Formats: sequence, C-alpha cells, structure tokens
Amino acid sequence: MEDWLLGTWRLMRADAALDFAPGVRMEFRDAGDLLYHVDVGGRDQVIALRYRIEGDTLHTENPAAPHSMSVRFAHGFGGVLILDFAGPRAWLVREDEPAIRRGPA
Repeated sequence: MEDWLLGTWRLMRADAALDFAPGVRMEFRDAGDLLYHVDVGGRDQVIALRYRIEGDTLHTENPAAPHSMSVRFAHGFGGVLILDFAGPRAWLVREDEPAIRRGPA
C-alpha cells in the first residue's frame, strides 16, 4: 500500500485524449476502497470502486458493473499524482479534506 496515495485527489489537468470531466475527484481509502466523484449538472455523483496496487500500476474495478482498468501511476514533483494511460496523462493534486481521509465520524 502506498500511504501517500490515501486521501482525496482533484483533477488539475488531463490530456484531451482522456476526455476527463472537470471537477473529477478520486478518494482513496484504506482497505482498497476508492470513491470516484464526478460533477453532473452541479451535483456530485459518486461511483464506488475497488482498487489494488501492483508495483507502479493501479488496478480499479467497479463491483456494480463489469468494468476494470489498469493505469501506471507516480508520485510526481510537488506531490502531484500522475496517472499514465499508456501515453495520455492526467495530473491530480491533493485536496485538504482531512475529514474525508479519516472516514465517517
């Protein structure tokens, strides 16, 4: 487990080929839980995913639908999370949301 990955990350920018929606956030939690937040018409839609790490590869699965993905990742300069989709990349920055990192009260 990469402890630095835990917490909430907000999309800073992405290569156009990825077609990421603005406002995307990824919330990595303990035990392999990942909440993927997408802004849909001003509302936060959350997709509950599972993740695991093997070396420098992040594997995600959607238990509610038959969908999985693998992407290389790195902890870049300035603490940026870089996702490399076999060429096109996305850069995410950490959000300062300690309540989300701790989980529900």
